[in-house]
Amino acid sequence: MKGIARPALTAAVCAHAALAFGQIRYSVTDLGDLGGGWSQASCIDASGQVAGWSYNAYYEHLAFLATRGQLIPLPTIGEAWAEAGAINSYGEVAGSSGTLTGSTHAFLYTGSGSGDLGTLGGTDSYAYGVDDFMRVVGSSQTAAGPDHAFLWSNGQMYDLGTLPGGQTSYAYGINDLVQVVGASDAGNGVLHAFLYVSGTMHDLGTLPGGSWSIGDCISDLGYVAGHGDDADGDFHAFVWSGTGLHDLGTPAGFVSEPHGINHAGDIVGAMGPRLNGLIDGFIYHQGELLNLTPLLDPADSAWHITAGDGINDSGQIAADGIGPALESHAVLLTPEAGLAGSVALQSFAGDATQVPITVEIRTPGTSTVLQTQTVNLNADGVFWFACALTGAYDVAVKAPHWLRKTIPSVSLPIAGYASTLSFSLVNGDVNGDDTVDLADLVAISAAWRSTPGSSNWNPNADLNGDGAVNLADWLVAASNYRKSGDP
Repeated sequence: MKGIARPALTAAVCAHAALAFGQIRYSVTDLGDLGGGWSQASCIDASGQVAGWSYNAYYEHLAFLATRGQLIPLPTIGEAWAEAGAINSYGEVAGSSGTLTGSTHAFLYTGSGSGDLGTLGGTDSYAYGVDDFMRVVGSSQTAAGPDHAFLWSNGQMYDLGTLPGGQTSYAYGINDLVQVVGASDAGNGVLHAFLYVSGTMHDLGTLPGGSWSIGDCISDLGYVAGHGDDADGDFHAFVWSGTGLHDLGTPAGFVSEPHGINHAGDIVGAMGPRLNGLIDGFIYHQGELLNLTPLLDPADSAWHITAGDGINDSGQIAADGIGPALESHAVLLTPEAGLAGSVALQSFAGDATQVPITVEIRTPGTSTVLQTQTVNLNADGVFWFACALTGAYDVAVKAPHWLRKTIPSVSLPIAGYASTLSFSLVNGDVNGDDTVDLADLVAISAAWRSTPGSSNWNPNADLNGDGAVNLADWLVAASNYRKSGDP
């Protein structure tokens, strides 16, 4: 979460991913530019401030901090060239800047100015990560020549070394536990992702069949997001949680890389077909890899999100996008206030995504309905819809032949996907009166042995969703006989 890694070690990924269903919807805030018509995000802090870089009117390449509706250029440490690489929870920015001698040095911006962090004895250094204690990581040329990963703390830059037998290394992310991730030559000239903990650099290996890997970012819980090649030669985003590298589910023939991770393990980055020049931003949420562009509010549908660059614990995303006038700008994606929930349809083997679910938001303790929404579930049984109500409300869920379930005193709004409600619905209510009784058994009898197209077919009598009304459906209703839904 503290920053993203944009290593110059692989080519930019290209993409136009297939549309994916998601229960999240985002509004777009165009962060503009510094006068040169272009900007790119790098990272985001806990309060939604975004850092990145942009051209100004003189086409100088400057780091910026987007805060309170303003794009503020950050001071350089010499030449009019700088890029922001990471930001911490307090808006302190680490990055790289040109110096008066023509070299590039890592810097740390703390609000009062940008400080030169120096080098490991060589000419250049670059900063890619910063934690909440102003510890900075990056890479620096050493006095001997090769680049090494560094950790800067309290005015001192420390060489983190390399994996055994290696010559070069690069640090791209750090968390508040001083766990550092990056990539190091593994002794054979090929980079491997590493996790540096308590003075030791650990090799995280590669994806199955792959030869190289890079650790891009790390959460405060120690989850590592990175990318590496697979047996087909494509490079894929992965997550490491202590038990090997797990592909995020990049489609076959696609490439992907992560740029940011938050406390919950949500990951953002870019993906797309190997040979396509377009780039699509993605979010990896609850085991599903989603294209960000289809998740935008319809009012912002003219935007195409080309990369997700960082994500905070509120679910806000620093991203890059192409706008309605084909402007290429850094943007802030904000999860819209809404209602998310999961629904389990008991005793049902059919396609739950095709079952219409009616959600009612009610005045607490009453049957007064304030908002009704018909939704469909995604493959994980989750729904989401926009809801601007504020306060405590009862939330009731009903499906065609299931009993109503109500959760009282739900605090709204729920921003994006930060919290979900869980409903488990009892099956057997053929006639929809919210009670399983003799009338439902009679309705099943009337549709007995029918299938779609039969003159006596009743889809609500097909309780188990197998396409036929038979003994299995009668047993579902019988097992729930005399049960009633919530008022």
